[in-house]
Amino acid sequence: MKTEQKYPEAILLDFYGTLVEEDDIHIQRICKEIADASGAGPTEIGAFWSRIYSGMCTQSHGDSFRLQKDIVRLSLERVLEKYEVDLDPDAISQGLFGYWMRPQVFAEAMKVVSKIRIPICLLSNIDNEELSSALAHTGFVFEHIVTSESCRSYKPRAEMFEAALAELGLGKEDVLHVGDSVSADVVGAKRHGIKVMWINRKNRTVDGSTQPDYISADLTGILGVLAR
Repeated sequence: MKTEQKYPEAILLDFYGTLVEEDDIHIQRICKEIADASGAGPTEIGAFWSRIYSGMCTQSHGDSFRLQKDIVRLSLERVLEKYEVDLDPDAISQGLFGYWMRPQVFAEAMKVVSKIRIPICLLSNIDNEELSSALAHTGFVFEHIVTSESCRSYKPRAEMFEAALAELGLGKEDVLHVGDSVSADVVGAKRHGIKVMWINRKNRTVDGSTQPDYISADLTGILGVLAR
């Protein structure tokens, strides 16, 4: 007997890299600035910084939670110490923090969001102050919002997904999570039994056993799923 397809009753929606462009240019600028001062390559520096930053995010939950802005500062301190560079982590990260508050919206994002007729819960690894500013800057308005700061944890941990489901009053089988990060969005959602659409704007591949339920080059893929 064929199982009837269950359509989502709500969307869990990532923000940075999904609705608005990621902060890659600012990250690259910081890595180049450190590279110029140290003689090391920016790719090497970026890889080291990414490992330190990701590890700190993984350890940041509950009583050990740190704001994303603080994790950036602390991880940068580790990078500057390793490469023996005398730069101020606060000074070189101001452009990055500023971008979080005034991000660039993807071309199709506002139109797609305006066409979604089921509830949306924004689900973002970001501090409340930055997201509030970013929403005011971009013009997006969401009734339901869950941040890493509000949950004191980061995706892919369960707390943010559980908070979103509680906010919506729905079960994990009732929603579709949409995001661009393999580690945070795809792995996070699938680990907790939530279907996920991977927004793959750069034609990347998914390594490992965790595969998204849907893949789309941009947000218009959501409308295709909802129209089925």
